[in-house]
Amino acid sequence: MPADYRGEEVAVSKHSNQVVGLDIGSTKISAVVGEVTPEGGLDIIGVGDRPARGLRKGVIVDIDSAVEAIVKVMKDAEVMAGVGVDGVYVGISGGQIAASPIEGSLELSTKEVTPRDVQQVMATTRSLTLAGNAQILHVLPVEFQLDGVGGIDNPTGMTGSKLGVWAQVITATGPAINTLLRVLDLAKVEARDIVAQPLATARAVLTEDEKNLGVVLIDIGGGSTDIAIYRSGTLKYVSGLMVGGNHITHDLAVGLRTPVAEAERLKKQYGCALLTLMNADDMVNVQVIGTKAIQPTPRKLLGEIIECRVEEIFALALRQMQESGVSEGLAAGVVITGGASIMPGMVEAAEVVFGLPVRHGLPLYISGLADLVNNPMYTTGVGLALYGCDQLLAAEAASPHHAGLRGALRRMAAWFQNFS
Repeated sequence: MPADYRGEEVAVSKHSNQVVGLDIGSTKISAVVGEVTPEGGLDIIGVGDRPARGLRKGVIVDIDSAVEAIVKVMKDAEVMAGVGVDGVYVGISGGQIAASPIEGSLELSTKEVTPRDVQQVMATTRSLTLAGNAQILHVLPVEFQLDGVGGIDNPTGMTGSKLGVWAQVITATGPAINTLLRVLDLAKVEARDIVAQPLATARAVLTEDEKNLGVVLIDIGGGSTDIAIYRSGTLKYVSGLMVGGNHITHDLAVGLRTPVAEAERLKKQYGCALLTLMNADDMVNVQVIGTKAIQPTPRKLLGEIIECRVEEIFALALRQMQESGVSEGLAAGVVITGGASIMPGMVEAAEVVFGLPVRHGLPLYISGLADLVNNPMYTTGVGLALYGCDQLLAAEAASPHHAGLRGALRRMAAWFQNFS
């Protein structure tokens, strides 16, 4: 476990090239096991997933049930990967986190800015008092200033007398963090770091061009929806909605007077998020709740119920974007991901609400058993593993021993490739 679970230190796994992302969602808990390649990429070597238990709207509400589900998921992932897992990068959902801008500054002891100066000015933002019981997860630099001149991406090597930074600080509440750590401790899983899920998901599905041009990422899970806005290559806004795919299922159960399990089946088998994409003459058989009777029902009725809730989810996301003050100039449009985004018509429905180009977000930047996780429902788990990969490579870059070892591994890989 890092010193304070906020990324200030990175513990290197006993398996020095292994990283594991653990996504604890309302509907599904999944673990993605990867190995960092000699070239610095990520090979997927194992996956485990089970239906979630003990969670509601992304929040742990039953510790024992959540522990039981996590233990099974980790065992499944270990069996597939053929390795024991000794630590994970675990996500915390957007509904439990907040982001706010913070400024810090530092008087320079020498005229030239050193990497240590950059580290120290970033540390000043961590020392600022936070409201309530909020605890810092990430400090993300947006821009640096030198003697009052801003817009600097990397001040190292520049000269001046006062170095400043404007950063986005992402926090989570103490109770949410403590409950998550308690569950992992009972499941005998070590948390290498706790990561804001929107950051992890963005790491898996967004390109650097999209982040630079301006893009909004909407991750629709079972119980909640995460929103992240990137512009000029940096995170500008992050938030969450306490509504997701499970609400669509509930609406169908109520509207069709059918059991929840049947409503979930109907949603997956016949659901469509945009009514105009459905055939008006199609019929589906619906089990009537409390009986064994089967009621033939126009499929269009399902579409009306689903479209209403999907439109609400996107409308709420649009309102938060507009209230954020950073929703202008999103030239790269919208990327939707998460298990609930798989439903046909979701991209088209999003385009209607946002008036922007929309694409599906699938995991990028991976190799190995990539086909196993080539699905929006695994984007957060993959993103957490990629985050761990980045942390591991950063730790190795700071260690001459590890850097030398990785260089040797790269040379060996190239040698074998040349003679294979």
